[in-house]
Amino acid sequence: MDLHGKESPVWLVAGQDVAPFDVRPLIAAGTDPFSELMAKAESVASGEVLVVDAPFNPSPLRRALAARGFSSWGRQLAEGHWRIHFRRDGANGWQDGAEFQATPEDAAVWREADGLHIDVRRLDAPRPMLAILRLIDGLGPAERVVTVHHERMPHFLLPELAERNWRLAHCVESTFDLRLRLEREG
Repeated sequence: MDLHGKESPVWLVAGQDVAPFDVRPLIAAGTDPFSELMAKAESVASGEVLVVDAPFNPSPLRRALAARGFSSWGRQLAEGHWRIHFRRDGANGWQDGAEFQATPEDAAVWREADGLHIDVRRLDAPRPMLAILRLIDGLGPAERVVTVHHERMPHFLLPELAERNWRLAHCVESTFDLRLRLEREG
């Protein structure tokens, strides 16, 4: 069982003895680990598992590996430490055990202790803006904060947020992750 009380998939046992590939030092050094991760994934045989430690839920990687036949299951171990297990199994039901849901635009949405998150990195325009607007338009009045993981400042989104009584409250830039804290006004 994970930190959120969700049952882990049965196949997770196969990855218990697999040493994690920790990409956190690479990202901290300013290196994008995507190509190295894809190379490691190519060496994983059918039924085997690749384990990755990352500073955030790597939803673009999860989608990319799903397209290559990997199911994934992940959990947040601590602040800034996610462990994701990838199993090459044809990716049947790859999202069933995931702690995030994919939007129609292929953005990932999940909940952390600080609220709702949406990852729109690696999506071509206009899908990031469409995914963000679809998300906030579908939220109930009690949901007041959304954290957006983006690659660049979405200038065209800001007037759309204002029309919906949302605003950009805070922006933090780190390597490969621009985090925008959106807040509902009023």
